[in-house]
Amino acid sequence: MSKIGLGATALLLAGIVAVVFLRPEVTAPDEPSGRVGDRGVVGDPAERTGALVDQIVFTQESDAGKVAGLIESGTHHLFGQGVSNTTVFQRLRDSERATYALAYGSSMELTVNPAGPHLASGELNPFHVPEVREALNWLINRRYVAEELYGGLAVPRYLALNTVFPDYARLADVARALELRYQHDPERAARVIGEEMERLGASRENGEWRYQGEPVRVSVLIRTEDARKRVGDYVANLMEDLGFDVERLYRTAEEASRIWIAGDPQAGRWHLYTGGWVSTVINRDLAENFSYYYTPRGRPEPLWQVYAPDPEFDDIADRLQRRDYADWEERQSLMTRALEMSMADSVRIWVVDLLNVFPHSRDIVVAADLAGGISGSRLWPYT
Repeated sequence: MSKIGLGATALLLAGIVAVVFLRPEVTAPDEPSGRVGDRGVVGDPAERTGALVDQIVFTQESDAGKVAGLIESGTHHLFGQGVSNTTVFQRLRDSERATYALAYGSSMELTVNPAGPHLASGELNPFHVPEVREALNWLINRRYVAEELYGGLAVPRYLALNTVFPDYARLADVARALELRYQHDPERAARVIGEEMERLGASRENGEWRYQGEPVRVSVLIRTEDARKRVGDYVANLMEDLGFDVERLYRTAEEASRIWIAGDPQAGRWHLYTGGWVSTVINRDLAENFSYYYTPRGRPEPLWQVYAPDPEFDDIADRLQRRDYADWEERQSLMTRALEMSMADSVRIWVVDLLNVFPHSRDIVVAADLAGGISGSRLWPYT
C-alpha cells in the first residue's frame, strides 16, 4: 500500500538538502581493452553503472524558498522533499543550473473527527452525523483550492482513489459521475447542514448556531508549513460563514500529530484537520483504500477506532481488502459501490492531488519515483 501520513511523518521528511561529491575520472594503468565483458575503458564515467559518488552530505533546510539558490550557487545539489511552491517551481523551470523531477503521489484532504454526538465536555459535535460530513463535499470549492491556493500545482480530487493511478482510470465513468454529483454547491451544503443541526437540537440565533444556549464550536487544526495553512483558513472561513464559532489551531507537524493522531477524538480538541498523504509507489490496486481510510481496521490510532461505517460499506471494504471476489466484474462492482458509500461516509474529504517538485542540480542524475519522488523513492539507494 505504501501510504504515508504527512502529519505523522513530516519530522522524518523535513527538508533535506544533499551535497554530492563526485568521484573524479581516472585512467586505466596499462590495462588491455576489448576483453570479453568489458563495458569500455576502465574508469570512464560514461560507461559505468551505479552512483559515481564518494560521499553524500545531508543538511537540513526548512525554507523551501532558499533551495533554488543553494543549488544554483553550487553549494548543494539536491533537495529531498517535494516542493509545491509556485515561485520556487517557476525559478527552477527558468534556471540554467537547477532542474527538477516531478511526482504525483501526494494528496491533501480534510480529516474529520466523527466522535460524539456529544464530546467529553458535553459539547455537540456536528460532524458525528454522516450527512453533515457529506455536505462538506459540496461546501469546498476544490478547483479554487487547486488553482488559487496551490497555484496550479494541484488537481481537484473527490474520491479515495489517486487521480493518476490505474484504478481511477479503470473506473473513470463512475468517478466522473460522482464528481458531478458532489461538485461545488454551497447552497446545498448550507441547507443540508442546517437541517441536520436542527435535528440535533441546535438553533440558529442572529446568524450563529447555538446548542443548549452555547455557541457550537468548530476547531480547525491547521498545518502551518505549506499551502495547507491557506486551505485551513479557507475552510475556517467557510465554517464561520455557516454560523459556527470557529477556533483556528495553527500547528506544525509534530504539534498537530499529538492532537489528531495520538489524542483521544472524544476529548474534542479538534473537529477538522488539514491532512496529507503520500503514496510512495504507483499502486495498480487501490482496493484496500476503503478499509484503510474509513474503518477501524485501517490504523490502530484512537481516531480510526471511532469510525463507525455503515455495515454494508464495512463489509464491502473488508471484502475488497481481502480480495474476496470471484472475478474482475465483481471487483469493479464492489469498487463502484464502495466509492458511492465512501462519499456518504466522508470521515475524510479528499480535496486535491498535488504535483510535487523535487529540485536538483543539472550536474547530477537521480532516481525519482513517479509517486514518491525522491524522498519516497525505493530507487534512492541505487541512484
